[in-house]
This record gives sequence, structure tokens and C-alpha cells, in this order.
Amino acid sequence: MTTCTVFVGPTLPRAQVEALLPHARILPPVRHGDLLRLGARAGDTVLIIDGLFLQTASVRHREIMYLLNRGVVVAGSSSMGALRAAELWRFGMRGYGEVFRLYRDGEIDGDDEVAIVHGTAEDGHRAYSDPAVGIRVALRDAAAAGVLSPAEADLALAEAIALPFRSRSFRAVETRMPADTAERFRAWRSAHDADLKAADARLLLTAAATGDPGLRPAGPGDEPARNVHTWIFDMWEHRYHGGTAEGEWVSDADAGAAIRLFHPGFRDHHRRHVLSWVAGMAPDHPGVAERAVAVARARGLRLPEPGGWLTERDLARPSDDVFITFLVRAFGAARRWAPSRWDLPPQLRTERSLAAGRAVVLAARRHDRGRPGAEEIDDVVAAVWGCAPGDLEPQAWDRGIPDLPTLRGIAAPFAGYVRADETISAMSAVMSVT
Repeated sequence: MTTCTVFVGPTLPRAQVEALLPHARILPPVRHGDLLRLGARAGDTVLIIDGLFLQTASVRHREIMYLLNRGVVVAGSSSMGALRAAELWRFGMRGYGEVFRLYRDGEIDGDDEVAIVHGTAEDGHRAYSDPAVGIRVALRDAAAAGVLSPAEADLALAEAIALPFRSRSFRAVETRMPADTAERFRAWRSAHDADLKAADARLLLTAAATGDPGLRPAGPGDEPARNVHTWIFDMWEHRYHGGTAEGEWVSDADAGAAIRLFHPGFRDHHRRHVLSWVAGMAPDHPGVAERAVAVARARGLRLPEPGGWLTERDLARPSDDVFITFLVRAFGAARRWAPSRWDLPPQLRTERSLAAGRAVVLAARRHDRGRPGAEEIDDVVAAVWGCAPGDLEPQAWDRGIPDLPTLRGIAAPFAGYVRADETISAMSAVMSVT
């Protein structure tokens, strides 16, 4: 079953959206991360009307391109939707309305043209200013109708653009006009719909409701969206993608942390995953470790001195074992950010594994006993892993975690709950089914 999601805030009230598109899922103005949370699939439709840009990071272009590559219909109008559609229409995002056209054709180019001040969701995102683009088009149309002279319209537009976007409004512009000019313009506006963004939004929603053939996925005639999955995008997806457990949202980042910490076979899965990448072989191949060592040595890789990825105890083991340990740590834990679900071994990157991870996260949330200190976190993780607290750092390296501060950050949300031996056993049991 396909879905239609609308991101809308001050441009149209919820009741109008529901009247025009009764079965749509209506969400607040879009912001960075929201599209990755949707889980949208091929055939679904995402309509972007409003979006946030100042109080939080705005929706990224790659988030939209990611949906386009998945066969999701993405269209925009009015405000943030028109802006992004004008930037991405070549890749298959569909744009509707006059604001989109103005941006696409280069007649306007400033983000502030659509910016307004508005209230919170609790007061219906009530608008407290008017967008420059709406004032611009109203002045243009009034001049075209002969109500204003071109010079009067140009002067009024310059006054509007000179104002900070928070202060822009038809009233503010009219107070700066000569009295007779303001009277003519005000009378013309009272007889015409000057809410350009609302008109564009209704156009988009009507197109969706009537099955407009122009509202289609990216395809022939559109430029392919290449190189969407950069490492930065993977971090975004790791942070914002996820699923629900008993109706509560859990990110893949948190579920992956639970898997990394509590799955009893994680260390071995991770070891084979890293070695398979070095060796260029399947992780379950019986010769993957030997091949990884041979490849690394053939490329001139040498063991470091103690104090790097190897401890004195590590160096006392057989030569090949030491080299394998070094490869796993050097290639599996040298990260610039917290480990993500994309670092998980494929066997533990399944929906079943992530669901088990979400269950553990939810249990920890519901039984949280406060933020523990570093020493308590170390004691809990050492108990889970069956090692001494002093051995935690090399144990963390063996699981793809680069250092103790990162380990403590990952484990802190769980440590307040995971204290008793029976709890540790229960969490490991949940993980072991995956």
C-alpha cells in the first residue's frame, strides 16, 4: 500500500490539507533528517510545502535525491518545497506553482524570498509576517492591472526587500507608500487573493488528489542522481533512520549500539567482517584470516610498536595471530565518529537484528536510573564482555570502537539499567536469537 506524506506548516491550515487530500499523512514543516525517518518506498509520494531553516538544519538535497533514487515521488511548492524543487527538478523532483517557477527561471534566487516568522505547532504555525515573494507578485500583478505604476511597484518592492524577513508584511510596505498609493493597493488586494504560497500549495495538493500525470517518479528525461551515498550521508542515515518498538521510535544508531554491546557473537562477526574486506573474500570463507594476512604483508604492511593498536600481551602471541588482531583493529576501529549500522557485519545488519536491538534500547529507556559515571560504565561493560575493566580499550577495538570515550558514550544509555547479572543474561539472550 502506497502512502502520501505532506510537510506543511504556516502556508495552509491542517483542515484545508485534509479537505483537499483526505488520506494524506500530515507532518509539520520538514527539517534535516525527517525524510530519512519516513521509510518511504517506491510508489510513495512526499509533498514538501513548508520547511524549517533557521532554528534547525534545513532538509538536505541528498535526502531528497535519496528518495528519488528509491522511486519515491517527491514534489514541492510554495516555500521550502518550491526552493528545493527549483534546485532539483533536473533530477526528478516535481515543482508546482508560481514560486517554483520564479526560482527555476532565475527571477528570484534568495532563500529569504519565502521566509516568514510563524508560531509553533500548538498555535497552528500561525504566520506573523508575509513572504517577500508574495509581496513581489502582488505588486507585479497590481502594476499589470494598472492599479500601480511600474515605478510605484518597483519602489514598494525595494522597500520590502530592504526589510529583514521577520519584519516584512503587506502592512509594513503600505505604511511606506504615499497614502493614495497605499489606498489603491490595499483596495486591489482586498479583491484579489494575494496569498501566493497558499495558492501554490492548493495547486500541488489538487494535483496529488486528482492523479496529475506530472506527479511521477524520477525516470527517463531526468538526470540520474549520482553519488548520493557519501560517508556524510551515511552518517545522516545512521542518525535519523530507524524503526518503532512497541510504538516508540528507536534510531538505527541506538539499535546498532545495542547490537555492538550485547550480541554475544558480535566480536567474532566483526572480526570476520573486517578480514573479509581486507582479503576480498566472503566472511564465512575458512581461509579468510590467512588470506587477509597474506594480502596485508604483500602490500608492505608491518606491525606497529606497542602502544598503538597492540598491547604487550597481544605481542606475546603467535605472529599471525598478532597480525590478524592488528588488521581487525586498524581497519575496523579507526573511525572519525561513533560506529554506525553500516559498520555492522552483514549478518547483524538485518531487520531481525535491528528489531532485537530496538527492544534492548526500549528496555533500557524504560528502566533508566540516571546517568552513570565513567567508572560505573566501565564496570558494567566489563561485566557484559567478561573482561577486566583495565582491558576494556583493546576489547572495544575488537568490536570496532576506537577508544574509551567513544565506548562510554555508546554504553552510557544502557549502563544505568544493565547492572544485575540476570539483566545482562536477558539482554544477551534477546540478541542471540538474531
